[in-house]
Amino acid sequence: MRLILLLNLSDFMIDKFELEVMCNGVQKEFHAKLLLQGYTHKFKVLIDGTEVFFEPDEEGSYRVVKMPWQNEKELQKIDVSLLQAIQEKIVSILR
Repeated sequence: MRLILLLNLSDFMIDKFELEVMCNGVQKEFHAKLLLQGYTHKFKVLIDGTEVFFEPDEEGSYRVVKMPWQNEKELQKIDVSLLQAIQEKIVSILR
């Protein structure tokens, strides 16, 4: 006899959390949220009032994606080293 167990991951995961990163020698903290979308997911991180979305890429890391309603110029104002630090933190949490 086989036992099949179906789990709802959202019952076991905290979808809102604080993300702490070190960038340019300064410890920073950001509000973040895990967004489950079918078979995939995204992380939404609030950086100085701008929502930044990170999604899995083909190499097993994460990349920033611009959502259709977002202003590209606002995203371009964010320090690239900060985005990289957040991306590295997300990867480290999941490993």
